[in-house]
Amino acid sequence: MSSRRTPQAPETLQIEVPAQPRKRPKQERSVVLVDALKRTAWEILRKEGRNALSLERLSMRSGVAVSSIYEYFPTIESLVFVIFEDFRAQARQRLVIELRALPPSTTLYEGIALLLRVGIPMLHEWVQLDREGFVKASQYDELVRIDLVKPAQYWTSMATDALMERFPDEVAVRDRAKARFMAFHTILALPRAMALLQPAYLADADTQVLMARMLHALLTTPG
Repeated sequence: MSSRRTPQAPETLQIEVPAQPRKRPKQERSVVLVDALKRTAWEILRKEGRNALSLERLSMRSGVAVSSIYEYFPTIESLVFVIFEDFRAQARQRLVIELRALPPSTTLYEGIALLLRVGIPMLHEWVQLDREGFVKASQYDELVRIDLVKPAQYWTSMATDALMERFPDEVAVRDRAKARFMAFHTILALPRAMALLQPAYLADADTQVLMARMLHALLTTPG
């Protein structure tokens, strides 16, 4: 009698999704409450460190009951994640505004330097304030970056697009889509790799210069 083998299940990729808020505030009163929680939590993070941020301490400092905090944030990790998502979004928006406001005489290299001057210190601050949370978020973000995961809200390459739109005459690569792809992934992946593997590099004085030279050569070398 022949025996049947149970087919083996295909390998499954298990992904730890960063902690998410329970719900988003909609009414004005709820928006004000959540904003107050985020401001208070941010103050504790920056002044006292991640270990000092607990539900009880947040409740005491903000005057919001623990039960009301739970209504929006099931864990402190979910609140910290939202804080840094806002942090990144504000930095991107500020960068795009500053790139578009640069005087006509500004060069592509100066635009790249501005981009790195905003982005790298932001990353360094996140690592310093909550390394464990940064590592978890980065692991997920890397899967998003290489298109293995489709998140509910996908980031846009606003900074890269703004840079190339602002200095079109200096970009010498014939294939603009290829140049954009390479610049976008360099800007995202290299600083993140430094943050994960060599975080001290983010604070080195020459890091921004080295990256700026590399990106400038990438975009201005005909090919």
